[in-house]
Amino acid sequence: MPRVSYQESLERLATASNRGMRLGLETTRSLLAALDNPERSLRGVLVAGTNGKGSVCAMVAEIAEQAGYRVALLTKPHLTSYRERIRLDREPVSEELFEELVDAVLAAEQRMNRASGLPTHHELLTAMGFLAAREHNAELTVCEVGLGGRLDATNVWDGGVAVVTSIGLDHQAQLGNTVAAIAGEKAAIIKPGDLAVSGASGDAIPVVRRAAELAGARLWQMGEEFRWSASVLEPSQLPSAFVATPRRELKELRLGLGGAVQMANAAVSVAVSDCLSDTGFPIPDSAIRSGLAKVRWPGRMESLGGHPEVIVDSAHNPHAIAAILPDLRTAVSGRRTVLVFGSMADHDHRGMLDLLSQLRFSAAIFTRSQATRAVEAEALAAEWPGTSRVLTPVGLALEKARLAAGEGGLVLAVGSIYLVGEVMSSLGHGLPRDPEVSIQPLW
Repeated sequence: MPRVSYQESLERLATASNRGMRLGLETTRSLLAALDNPERSLRGVLVAGTNGKGSVCAMVAEIAEQAGYRVALLTKPHLTSYRERIRLDREPVSEELFEELVDAVLAAEQRMNRASGLPTHHELLTAMGFLAAREHNAELTVCEVGLGGRLDATNVWDGGVAVVTSIGLDHQAQLGNTVAAIAGEKAAIIKPGDLAVSGASGDAIPVVRRAAELAGARLWQMGEEFRWSASVLEPSQLPSAFVATPRRELKELRLGLGGAVQMANAAVSVAVSDCLSDTGFPIPDSAIRSGLAKVRWPGRMESLGGHPEVIVDSAHNPHAIAAILPDLRTAVSGRRTVLVFGSMADHDHRGMLDLLSQLRFSAAIFTRSQATRAVEAEALAAEWPGTSRVLTPVGLALEKARLAAGEGGLVLAVGSIYLVGEVMSSLGHGLPRDPEVSIQPLW
C-alpha cells in the first residue's frame, strides 16, 4: 500500500470510526499478531481509572525520563493533534512518523485474521502506539487505558505494573451503574504476577483488592500501604506534598501541575516509581523530585494567561468536577467570571452542571465542540438553573466570554477534553490543530 499523507492518515483513522466502538480484545490481538506482536517486547505501566489516569501517566513518564530511561507515553484522547497520543521521550511523534505508523497498521489490517472483524479507530491507534514504542526501543512504556479496562484494547498488554486511579461513575452504559461494578472492569487490567497500585477509595477498594488477590499480584493501596498529605499549600507557590510508601518517605515534593487533586495523583506516581524499582528500573529520589516538579500535562487546571485570564480543565464527569471544585471556588473568588461549558452526550452533563451551579458566575455560555459525540449546546442551557447564552463554534463562545469577563476578569472553560482543545487552539496553545477531516472520529 503506498504511503499516505498526514491528512490522508487522519482520514483513514476517521473512516474507522464508522466501525463504531467495540469492547473486546480479539481484534486487537489479531492486528498486533500481524505486526509481529510489538507489545510483547515492552515493559512498563498500564493505567486505568475514571479520573487522574492521564495525569498519573504524565507524572510517571516524566519521573522515568528524569531517571534516564527511554520512555514511550501512550495516552488518549488528544487536545489539538493526534500526534499527542504517542510521545517518545516527551515529544509528540512527527507527522512523518505518524504517517509511517498508519501505513504499517493499515498494511497489517490487510494481513490479519479478520474473524473478529476489522479494527476500530481505538484499536488501530493502540497498535500504532505499541509499534512506535518498539521502534523507539523504549525501555519503559506508560500506557493509558481507554474505556474501562477488562475489554479495552490496551488490555492485551502486560507491562508488569498495573495502576487503578480514582473510580467514579462514568460510561455507565458500558461499565455498570455502581462504583463497585466500574471498579471491577478497571481492576481487570491487573494480571498474574503484576505489581499493582491503587488510588481508589470507598466501595472500589475491596473490589480492587479482590482482583489483585485473584491475580496473585502485590497491591499497594493509597491510604493503606502508601499515604500522602499536604505539607505546604500557599497560593504563591507550587503545591507541595509529603508521600510515604513502603520503600521511601519524601517531604516537600513540588508539583508542576495545578490543583490539589494532583497531590493524590503524585502519591500514586511515587508508589508506581517504587514498583518500577522493584522490577529492575531503579528510580532515585532525585528523579521523583525533578519529575514531579517539571511535569506538564496541558488542559488540567491550566491557566492560559491573558486579560481576562482563561483557565481550562478537562473534567468531564461529576466525580472530576467535585474533585476540582475547591480550586475553582478559589479561582473565581472576587473576580467577574464567565463559564464556558461543553460536554459529550454520553457523559453526565446534568450532574456536572449541578455542581458548577454552586459557584458564582457572572455569566454562563454553552457551546458545542466539533466532536461527533458532543451534546447540543441548547440541551446544556436547558439544564442550567440561571440565565445563559448559546454560542457556537467554540471560538465564538470564547470570544464573547472574554468580552463579558472584562480585562480583569476570568473565563473558566471546563467540560470535555475536546472543548478544552478547541479553546487552547483558539488562543494559540498546544500543537497546531490537525487538518479537518471529512468524518469526525468517535473517540
